[in-house]
Amino acid sequence: MIALAMLRLIEMDKLVVEGGGAAALAAILPGGPLFGKYNGKNVCVLLCGGNIDTSVLGRVIDRGLAADHRLIRFSATVSDRPGGIAKLARDMADLGVSVKDIYHERAWLHSRVDQVIVKCVVETTGLAHSEKMFAALKEKGYPISERD
Repeated sequence: MIALAMLRLIEMDKLVVEGGGAAALAAILPGGPLFGKYNGKNVCVLLCGGNIDTSVLGRVIDRGLAADHRLIRFSATVSDRPGGIAKLARDMADLGVSVKDIYHERAWLHSRVDQVIVKCVVETTGLAHSEKMFAALKEKGYPISERD
């Protein structure tokens, strides 16, 4: 939740705060322990501390995107013939999904020899877009493992 709060501050308010400084905001965001407790009331959330290393900030952004269903990790089984992985990438691009990382495994598989498991990390616009992507890929016949 703290990573998501920090991401919201960066995206919406152009503020960079350290994790401890974003904890109060995380508490009142959906999923936080105080969410909904102060509906209809004026609430002041204190934000403090900008002491965060840039490499840590990058990881926080990635975790925030994952928590917001905008950075998605999954595996798909594709043909191990030329163009198999390219077809999957093209199908995702047609859905407006951006491939951030892709890795294919050939040696330690328990599938047919003419197939390969592709591990993907992709960027979407959110939960609805992710669900649309999974539904479309499954409809096209890709065996998908969302819990990779």
